[in-house]
Amino acid sequence: MTMEIEKPGLQTTVQASPFSGQRHVGMPAAGAADSLSFMLANRLVGKSPSAAALEITLDEVSFVVRRAKTVSITGAADFVRVNDAPASLHQSLNLKAGDRVHIGPAGKGCRTYVAFAGIPDWDSVLGSWSTCLQAGIGGYRGRALRVGDRLQISSEEFLTEPLQTPDHLKPNISGHYLLRITTGPEFVDLPEDAQKRLCAESWQVGRRSSRMGLELQGTPLGLPDQNSMPSAAVFPGTMQCPPDGIPFLLGPDAQTTGGYPRIAQVIRADRHLIGQLRPNDRVQLLQTSPEKAQRVYRQKLALLRPWLGDVSLW
Repeated sequence: MTMEIEKPGLQTTVQASPFSGQRHVGMPAAGAADSLSFMLANRLVGKSPSAAALEITLDEVSFVVRRAKTVSITGAADFVRVNDAPASLHQSLNLKAGDRVHIGPAGKGCRTYVAFAGIPDWDSVLGSWSTCLQAGIGGYRGRALRVGDRLQISSEEFLTEPLQTPDHLKPNISGHYLLRITTGPEFVDLPEDAQKRLCAESWQVGRRSSRMGLELQGTPLGLPDQNSMPSAAVFPGTMQCPPDGIPFLLGPDAQTTGGYPRIAQVIRADRHLIGQLRPNDRVQLLQTSPEKAQRVYRQKLALLRPWLGDVSLW
């Protein structure tokens, strides 16, 4: 099958599971920013949860399939149309040769995922199909998709019985999010009032927002005489406190080390929500313990695995 891109949108990339075992050489994790929506899309086309899919950021996208193929769409899109007829998110779509798919912009949330039956007809890099835009490697030619790109995908088969995501597993995508955090190594360096305000006040996602990370605007926290430090390990979900006191939440394409104090870490069960944050969204933080974070993660996997199989969130 060939998927021909008519309108690529603001930033549409091929993403899959994160790069693994490469952080010691400075390689970002990359991978789908919203791992849950991504895995739900793959489930609907009968593929591995870590298989390649398209990640669309905010904008509308359209493409044409040149041979019969099953696709699915999940995430933040406001609407889906096939040949101008309404179609549904969270459902397998069996397409015929020549069908045109129009995916609307994100109504709420930030990212939409398009999974497709079959395997991309190009090589994976470092054990993943994901795109690392900073390095210009992986995915489709190491870059975001452009008008006229033709994605070759093996296999012309499609599902005989279309699937739908169970309602209780569909993520709630809105403009207000609760993120549970554990305290970071330098949390104790915050003034006492700043420690309390981190979770007592809500934050607004700023315009500095990308796959590398996003700014949480609000009353500055401040770290007197402690605005920088020797570089130390950071990960997706790490919250840093730069000199201006405005927390910065790292995303999947973030660097592997950083020199700003690490004041918090979003727990693994909630990390997929970072991928749906967009400018002006409101975020409330809730502090929890590492032990409770582990229990919450196990509970979430227990909810997902009857439908998704033996998966892990990242």
